Amino acid sequence: MKLSHLIFALLLSALLLPAAASAQQSSDKPSVTIRVDGLSCPFCAYGLEKKLKKLDGVENLNIKINEGLAILTFASAAKIDTVIIAKKVNEAGFTAGKMTVKIPGEAKPAGKKIALSIKGMTCESCSSRVEKALAAVDCVSDVHVNLKAATASVQCSDANGRTDKLVEAVEKLGFEARVVEQ
Repeated sequence: MKLSHLIFALLLSALLLPAAASAQQSSDKPSVTIRVDGLSCPFCAYGLEKKLKKLDGVENLNIKINEGLAILTFASAAKIDTVIIAKKVNEAGFTAGKMTVKIPGEAKPAGKKIALSIKGMTCESCSSRVEKALAAVDCVSDVHVNLKAATASVQCSDANGRTDKLVEAVEKLGFEARVVEQ
């Protein structure tokens, strides 16, 4: 019985180690996260995937249907052209939204981190709508919405932190929002 446990453990580690190594490698590579409006099913994702995988330098592609995101990981030496990426998204029949390019070793965006408390979100669709609305505010460089905690964390490039615009964007969707002092 102990021999079978040992064999099982060895097989399991052989399967998991390459995945862990590739996950670590992908964080050391340039990536692009793009909001894609119109994603609604696996067939949509497949059509988008076919277009984006044709881009030069793409090593990995992760499409998150429920969040409306496509995350592309590029080879270290690849030239990233956001105009071409947006064009490929449009060719696939979708609307390209906000794009975030992350280059390892680059400084994080300057500005102010703002926390919001949001009342009324009941599902992933609600939190996705809130995230899209906040990302559309001109000063926002990064946004994370937590459905369970009913909060949003927003990185705003404006030193004054345009909290009025952020609250307004959420309230236009029918939710209550207020800035949380940090």
